Amino acid sequence: MTSKKGLKIASVAGVPIYVSWSWWIFAALIMVVFQPTFAQALPGATTAWTWAVSAFFVLIMFGTVLIHELAHALAAMAFGWQVNEVTLNFWGGVTIYQHSSTGKPQTPLRSLTVAIVGPISNLVIAGVAWLLLQVLLDPTGTTMVVLNLTVWTNLLIGIFNLLPGHPLDGGRVVESSVWAATGSRARGMRAAGWSGRFIVIALVVGVVLVPWLATGEPWIFGLVIAALIGTMFWQAATSAIRAAELQMVAERMRITDLMTPVRTILSDASIAKLIPLVTGTRPGFEYEQLPVAVLDISDTTGHEQLVGIVDVGALSGVPRGSWQLPVSVVSRRVNPAARISARDAVDELFDRFMEFPDEVIGVVDDSEIPHRIIGIVDPDLVARRLHA
Repeated sequence: MTSKKGLKIASVAGVPIYVSWSWWIFAALIMVVFQPTFAQALPGATTAWTWAVSAFFVLIMFGTVLIHELAHALAAMAFGWQVNEVTLNFWGGVTIYQHSSTGKPQTPLRSLTVAIVGPISNLVIAGVAWLLLQVLLDPTGTTMVVLNLTVWTNLLIGIFNLLPGHPLDGGRVVESSVWAATGSRARGMRAAGWSGRFIVIALVVGVVLVPWLATGEPWIFGLVIAALIGTMFWQAATSAIRAAELQMVAERMRITDLMTPVRTILSDASIAKLIPLVTGTRPGFEYEQLPVAVLDISDTTGHEQLVGIVDVGALSGVPRGSWQLPVSVVSRRVNPAARISARDAVDELFDRFMEFPDEVIGVVDDSEIPHRIIGIVDPDLVARRLHA
C-alpha cells in the first residue's frame, strides 16, 4: 500500500513500517558508491557480479536500518508508549513515538533506554558479522568482503548515532543526562540542541576544512555531504533549542496558568438551559465570554468527563422553536481521554499535546471526589501565549 509517507511494507505489533520514496535514492547511491569497492576487492569477478553484490549489500543496509528503528519502537512499546510509525528514508530512518498517558511515566532512564537501543543494535550486528568471519572455513571472496563491510558500516552507524547531539540518538543521551541532573527535560533538550550545532561545526571542519588545508583543493564529495547533513542537523538542532526555550518558560507555570476557565453544562441538557450561559443576561456576567464545556457524568465513578465545547456559531443558527434539542447538537466533539490533572507538571501537558494532536485538553480538579472539569487547554492558544 502506498501513501505520501511511502510504501507500506509491513506492520510489527500494529506499528506500520513505511519505505519513503527518498530511500530509493539512498539505495541507488549506496550501489553506485560501493560497486567500485567490490570491483577492487573482487578482481576476478565480472562487472555484473560486482553490481549484484552491491545490490545485495543494499539489502543488508536495509535490514540494518530497519533493525535499528525497530529496536527504538519495541523499547518504547515495552514502556507502554504510543508508537505511530517506522519510516526508512534517505537519512536512514525515523521512529515516531510519544509518551502515552496509559503507559509508564517518562523518566530520564527510560528515555535513555529507548534512544540507546538503536545504536546498540548496530554494534550487535557488527559483532555477529565479525564472529561469522572468525568461523568461516574459507574467509575469502565475496562472503568475506560483504561481511567485512557489514562490520565496518554497522560500527560507523552505531558510533555516529552515539555522537552527543540532536537529532542523533546520542542527543537523547545528552538530553536524558541533563534531565536527570537538573530535573528539567527542557534544559536537556536545549543542551542536546546546542551539542547538535557543535557536531555540525565539527563535521564542516573535519570533512571540508581539514582536507582543503591538507591538499590545497576542496574535496567536492565531502563538501556536498557536509552541506546536506549539516543543513539538516542544524535545522533540527535549532528547532530543538527553540522548543526547549518555550518549554522552559512553560515549566515555570502551572497547568492552571495555561488553561482557560470554562462554564459547564451537561450534554443532555436542553439548548434553552444553555442560552443564559452564552447571552450574558445574568446580572454581573454581562462581559463574561468563557467557553462552555459540555459534560457527561461517569456511571461508575461519578466523575465529570469533558465531551464537547459549545459551538456558538452553530448555536446561533438554531431557531427558538428547536431549543428543546440537547446541547450536544451544537457542540464540537472533544476526546474525553484528552485530560490532565490541574496538579500535574506542565511537561505532562506537552506529552498530552503529542498524544492528542490538535485536541483540546480538559483540566480536571481531582482534589475532591467526584472529579470536576474546571478548564480547557487549547494548544494553539498556548503556543501563541508562549511565543508572545
